[in-house]
Amino acid sequence: MLDCIRRWLATPERAFTRRPRGEVALTDLTVSPRLLRFSRPVSARYEIDTRQERARHLRSTILIGLVFHNGFSLTTWLLAPEMLPLALGLRLGLVTPLALLLAWAVPRMQGPRRERMVTATMLLVTGVPILLFCLGQGTLSAIGFIEYPLMVVFAALMLVLRFPHALVLTGLGAAGALAAIGLRGDLSPELALCLAFQAVTASVFVLYGNHQIEGVRRRAYLVSLREILRSAGLEHDRRVLTVLSETDALTGLANRRALDAALAASADETRGTALLMIDVDHFKRFNDAYGHPAGDACLRRIAEALAGQTRGGRDVVARYGGEEFSLLMRACDRRGVERVVRRLNLAIARLAIPHADRDDGLSRITVSVGVALTGPGRSAGPDELLAEADGALYEAKRRGRNTHVIRQIGAGDLSARERPYGRLTVLRRPAARTAPPKVVPLRHAETNAALAR
Repeated sequence: MLDCIRRWLATPERAFTRRPRGEVALTDLTVSPRLLRFSRPVSARYEIDTRQERARHLRSTILIGLVFHNGFSLTTWLLAPEMLPLALGLRLGLVTPLALLLAWAVPRMQGPRRERMVTATMLLVTGVPILLFCLGQGTLSAIGFIEYPLMVVFAALMLVLRFPHALVLTGLGAAGALAAIGLRGDLSPELALCLAFQAVTASVFVLYGNHQIEGVRRRAYLVSLREILRSAGLEHDRRVLTVLSETDALTGLANRRALDAALAASADETRGTALLMIDVDHFKRFNDAYGHPAGDACLRRIAEALAGQTRGGRDVVARYGGEEFSLLMRACDRRGVERVVRRLNLAIARLAIPHADRDDGLSRITVSVGVALTGPGRSAGPDELLAEADGALYEAKRRGRNTHVIRQIGAGDLSARERPYGRLTVLRRPAARTAPPKVVPLRHAETNAALAR
C-alpha cells in the first residue's frame, strides 16, 4: 500500500523543475492533476497574484462560519442539554477566540503558513461536534452528528482549502467520526451504520467538489499566466530584433538607422545640438597595407575608444558607414563640444595603432572630425545637421587631416583654428589636460540602440 502511494505521488506531474523562487517560464506551466499543485516558481507567482483576494475571502468566510458554528449551541441545548456547558466552553471559549485571531492574522501571513493555520483551525472546529457526539447519550444526541459533515462542507467548499489540505482535513475528520461512532455503545447497529455512511459520503462529496473548484481556479490562472508570459516573450523578441536592427554588427555601436532615429528625435532640441562626423584618416591605405581583418580590428578599437568618451545617456555614438563614425550630442555648447573632441583625439592617440603607409609624416592612426553645432534657441533638422557636419569634415580633410572643424549653424563658418595632435603637441599640453579620462569598455549594443531611440 505504501509503495503504491509513493509511486502515485512520484508521477511525472510532480517532477517539477526547481527554479529560483518567483522565476516562471512556459515550461513551468503545469499543474498536478491529482494534488493540484504548481511548480515552485508558479506557486510563488500564484501566491503573489492572489494573496490579497485570498486573504479577504478567508477573513469574511471565517466570520460567517463562526456565526453558524456558535448557532449550533441551540441544537445542543435542544437535543442534549446536559452537553450544553461543554459545548459553550468549546465554542465560545476556545474556537471563537482562535477564529477571530485567525481572521485578523490571515492578511499578514505568508501563503503556506496561512493555509496550514486555516486547516489546523478547521480540524479543531470539526472536532467539536465529533467530541460532543462521542460523549453524548441517547438517540437524540446522535442527530447533532449532522454538524460534523456541515463543518467539513464549510471548510472544503466555502473556505476552499487547497486540495492537499482538504484531503488531510476530510481524512482525519472521517477517521475521528468513525472512531466516535464505534465508541458509542448505546447506538443501534442500523443507526451507527447510517451515520458512518453519512460521514464517508460527505467526505467523498466535499473532496470531489473541492477538487473541481480548485482545479478550475488553477487552470484558469495557468491560462492567464501563459498569455502574460507569451506576451512578455513577444515583447522581448521585438526588443531584441529592434536592438539587432539598430546595432552595427562589427563594432557593436548604434548603426545608421539608429542615428537617423536619434536625429529625428532631437529635431526640436533648442538647448544646443552637435553632430560630429569622425573619419579615420587614410583608412584605405591601412586596409591595403595590413589587410581587412586588421582593418576590422582597428575599427573595433576606435569604436571602443569613442564609446568611452561619451557623456553617459546624453550622447549617441554610431557607425555611420565604412570608416566613418558619428556622435550626436544634445544639450551642449561650443566649449563642451571642443572638450569632447579633444578627449576623442587623445583616446585615439592612446590606442597607438601603427599606420606606416601614410605620406604625411605620421605613423599611427588619426581621425578627422567635422562638427555641426546649433546654438541655444536654435534648432536644426536632421538633413541640415548632416550636411553641415559633412561639409565640416571635408574642410578638416582639406586642411591636412588629424584636425577638426566646427560649423555653427546660423552663424556662418566659425571654425576654430586647426588643432593637430602630433606627438609633440600632446607632450606640450598641461598635465591637467593631458591626463585622459578613464577609458571605459565599449558599451553594450542594446545600450546604444536604446540611446538612439
